Amino acid sequence: MEKTWHWLLLVLFFIPIAIQAHTLRLTSGEYAPFISQSISGGGPITEIVMQTAQEADFDVSLGYFPWHESMSLAQQGKWDGTIGWAYTPERADNFIYSDPIYTESVGFFHLTTLDFDWQLPRDLDGLSIGVTKGFIDVKALEELQKSGIDVKIQEFLEEKNKINALLNRQIDVALGNLDVLKKVIAQHVASSEQQRLVHHPRPMRITPLYVLFSRANKSGYDNAARFNKALRQLKADGRYQSIWSKFRNTLYTD
Repeated sequence: MEKTWHWLLLVLFFIPIAIQAHTLRLTSGEYAPFISQSISGGGPITEIVMQTAQEADFDVSLGYFPWHESMSLAQQGKWDGTIGWAYTPERADNFIYSDPIYTESVGFFHLTTLDFDWQLPRDLDGLSIGVTKGFIDVKALEELQKSGIDVKIQEFLEEKNKINALLNRQIDVALGNLDVLKKVIAQHVASSEQQRLVHHPRPMRITPLYVLFSRANKSGYDNAARFNKALRQLKADGRYQSIWSKFRNTLYTD
């Protein structure tokens, strides 16, 4: 009987440690200035994920891959989840969504020499559009093609390659997160060349982004529930807003 009690005490002692030591393995891609290995703290989205995980007693292991590979690895359950994705019904079949972590504004960049104005999808007819491989914009443009609008889709693995293609007139417009593309232009394009680029004021979409937890992982629902509870706490006590305020005050100055 005494040995039984000893074993029971040991089990009870180690249960909290086991929970606290659980590592959440998440994939992502480069999405500066929001998510990046080269930015202190990883960018505001990374900071939010890390602080939320800490609040939820998760350790976090981040893996950076091309975006389409980040999605695939998490979907297969090889990683627990993936950061920074918009909602689609198809993704919901394979993932449990977190609460929103960020809302992005996505629009078109073009050369100043292009007389470009769009109000309706048909205004995009005949244009070659650069998009990031794996993003929902690819499917949106494919739907335009199916509706009879002649858009030509060119996919890129990296945002800077999309901007380079625009400067080299390999595409007519580059579609992407406005803050991300502004950061890419500021960091990777010579000042004399920057003057050739402008973005259209009308966004293509304004979309919440989420952390996706793999349904292929048996802990997926628990991971999502713990993460969401912690994220709501960050929003309630002001830490979430503080991260974004700090980011907005230093945007494009790094």
